[in-house]
Amino acid sequence: MAMARPSLIDLALQPIDAASIAVFRVAFGALMFVEVLRYFTHGWIARYYITSSFHFTYFLFGWVHPWAGSGMYWHFAALGVLSLMIATGLYCRAAAALFCAGFSYVFLLEQARYLNHFYLICLLSFLLAWVPAHRLWSLDSRRHAAIRSGVAPAWTLWLLRIQIGIPYFYAGVAKLNADWLAGNPLRQWLAEGTRFSTAGPLFKSEAIVLLFIYGSVAFDLLIVPAAVVAPHKAVRVWRRGLVSCDQCLAVQHRHLPALDDRGDDAVLRP
Repeated sequence: MAMARPSLIDLALQPIDAASIAVFRVAFGALMFVEVLRYFTHGWIARYYITSSFHFTYFLFGWVHPWAGSGMYWHFAALGVLSLMIATGLYCRAAAALFCAGFSYVFLLEQARYLNHFYLICLLSFLLAWVPAHRLWSLDSRRHAAIRSGVAPAWTLWLLRIQIGIPYFYAGVAKLNADWLAGNPLRQWLAEGTRFSTAGPLFKSEAIVLLFIYGSVAFDLLIVPAAVVAPHKAVRVWRRGLVSCDQCLAVQHRHLPALDDRGDDAVLRP
């Protein structure tokens, strides 16, 4: 007699290793701490939220204004503390909820500084307030043995994976337009130069430009389906390597305004 296939609910509640979620929590908190430090070291807090006399606010959020005086410095300092609390798992869910509220406030202050990565940070921090990312490798689990566990429901990992995958897929969809397929503005970005001192001239080659144009579309559209239909370990290694290279090249070519030392062109670049 054939056994009944487990339902979607059964699969979602199936216990899995909690290490992946814990690693994600630590990495997210650490990266957010670095991002907050960058706002201090690059002078972006004063530049964008204190000395600027006008802000492009979002629809229905015109009532959101920067803190007076040195309030924005204290706000970012609080975000830095909260990010460390997330990374170490200290009052993790409360810290994630407060970080979500605090970062969303910064996000809503200036529409001209919009970046889909910032919106993603708001969403991920919101999810971390709900998933049991504090069960393993956290100060919370050391303080409260009752919550300590090496497993978590499968749906928690699905949720994080889906949220990461959506921006990749829609980035590919957004590139399916005449400008991008014609090489604009990618050709200009590559021509601006790169921090790779030896390989820099290669990025001005038309063949390399075309590789980036169509390769980036294929990468964004296929990276998530590849994770679903080819979950084998060897494929995962290649997939992670491609994602790492994609992010490194994005930083080197100033493709991500959030990682741009100048930060001037956030309005112009997607």
